[in-house]
Amino acid sequence: MRNEGLTSLPPGIFEKDLLITEVLRTVVAVESDGIQLVFCGGTCLSKAHGLIERMSEDIDFKLVLPEGLSRSARSRLLSQFKKRLAAVLVDAGFAVPANEIIALDENSYVSLNLHYESRFAPVASLRSEIKVELNARPPVLPTARLPIASMLDVLIQAPKTDLQVACISVEETLAEKVLSFLRRTAEARAGRNRADYDDRLVRHLYDVRAIAQGRVGLALPHEHFAAMVTADAIQYRNQYPEFEQDPVGQMRVVLDALHHETDAFERDYLRFVDELVFGEPVTFAEARAVFIELAESLIGQLKA
Repeated sequence: MRNEGLTSLPPGIFEKDLLITEVLRTVVAVESDGIQLVFCGGTCLSKAHGLIERMSEDIDFKLVLPEGLSRSARSRLLSQFKKRLAAVLVDAGFAVPANEIIALDENSYVSLNLHYESRFAPVASLRSEIKVELNARPPVLPTARLPIASMLDVLIQAPKTDLQVACISVEETLAEKVLSFLRRTAEARAGRNRADYDDRLVRHLYDVRAIAQGRVGLALPHEHFAAMVTADAIQYRNQYPEFEQDPVGQMRVVLDALHHETDAFERDYLRFVDELVFGEPVTFAEARAVFIELAESLIGQLKA
């Protein structure tokens, strides 16, 4: 592909993206016992909505569970699905180490790492695994079934595939990305993060700007953003009590840093764009400005 002048990205990136597409096909076909899977996150923005032109390594789903379940029945149903999903992915040829399956809050959050053997030289910017994340928090806005495309499909302008998946809305994705960047960065600055700070969180700046560019005039979901902030405050109250006590103040700490302490953010952003963006690059200054404007609008509607 590089010899054809289509892209400067190494083949290992396209290999992983094609595998991610196949994992997506496999996951949505798993017997779910009434659980509805809704594709979300950056990979959904890329593969379904076609709004971002970058490599996205995670496959994220929201889970909508049948109504009327008791707490124990809910946990049991999620546990059964987790085990069935892991078994199906192993049968599909992936290594799914049991010690890398994370289940929290009675299986309301599940993360699985899928390892694979690459046929190409390692790419320093890529993780050696594909991460599948399941979150039993239903969407707050209507979803839609959309066709899925790989990065290669987009580059060669291939016909749409037969794979269609229920997907989260662009509006909800934008709100989630604003909240995710602000909360997770604030959490790290408060010393409450359980793992190392993810220096690729700057992807949310790129993605939010891409949404704003691709969907001019998009209505911001102010009311739903408030509900998302409340849900995060409850979910992370033990790990990050400061956010439950003052979510607006904690998020504004990060916005202030984006204004006045830009060096580390810009360094992370430039590395991210150089390594993982295959479309037109967007400057840090532009991505930062758009993100701050939209974040200020969303936060401005919240009660301090």
